[in-house]
Amino acid sequence: MILASLCTGILAIYVYQYLGWKWVAIPWLPMSLIGTATAFYVGFKNNQAYGRNWEARIIWGAITNSSRSFAATARAYINNDFTTQPVPQTEIDREIRTLIYRHIGWLHVLKYAMAQRTSWEHEDSASKRQRKALPKEKQSLEEQLTPYLSPEEIAWVKTRKNGATQLLDKQSQHLAQLTRAGLINTLRQIELQKIINDFYNEQGRSERIKNTPFPRQYATTSLIYIFIFIVLLPFGMIGEFVKLGETMLWLLIPFNLVVTWVFMLMEYTGDVSENPFEGLLNDVPLRSIVRNIEIDLRDMLGEDNLPERAQAKFGILM
Repeated sequence: MILASLCTGILAIYVYQYLGWKWVAIPWLPMSLIGTATAFYVGFKNNQAYGRNWEARIIWGAITNSSRSFAATARAYINNDFTTQPVPQTEIDREIRTLIYRHIGWLHVLKYAMAQRTSWEHEDSASKRQRKALPKEKQSLEEQLTPYLSPEEIAWVKTRKNGATQLLDKQSQHLAQLTRAGLINTLRQIELQKIINDFYNEQGRSERIKNTPFPRQYATTSLIYIFIFIVLLPFGMIGEFVKLGETMLWLLIPFNLVVTWVFMLMEYTGDVSENPFEGLLNDVPLRSIVRNIEIDLRDMLGEDNLPERAQAKFGILM
């Protein structure tokens, strides 16, 4: 598009000054109206695209907070307060650890689901270069789940259509089992189930953004408007630069390039922000978020061999 802008700028000067086609000079008022309308349209698209990106970050921020709440509440609620025959503390700790570890497994499964490519995500050369240069996930999903789920649960998750949803259901069934065993009462079960319901809601919101493409009419139409504006722009600026003198007419080319660059940068910014889970450098850093939650929850369990927090590479947090 920048090259096209350079060509149209040179063409406008050539036909105006060397062919003498003075009529190609478009009055600035209609050009300014077209430019204003284009800027409003592109701005609207960018606001909506940024809204999707920011909503995705809010969702995973809520998942972070609820994860901490779930682990802390489970540790506080699961005990011998309501048992007729006290259960050994080692068994209680094992039940708590199973719940928290399964939750970490849920995070990894959901993260993996968000990383799957869809047909409408970007395949342009710049996006391909980013994916090639950015750090890759070193472990498969099974390797990430191995420390947290039993081999039977891992095999079971792999057979499910939506493993994250089924893991949450398994958590609910586990809470019901603990209630029957007397390790929590009904009120505590309800409180813990409310947090699991929050996970269902946030997972659904995350899946909605992932699986719903940004309306293509906005992206396509804004690009058409920008193209029309860029083609007409040098013909609209000719009259203004002629007022400065014939020798100043060549200044039209750099100014035309600058305006074109601004509009194309606005368009590109909105375009790469519309899908926050496709693995580009401005996307929501799911790996870092999941790693931070993993560290916090395992720290609550008193573990020492905690993983390191994710570090930015090339100034990018994945």
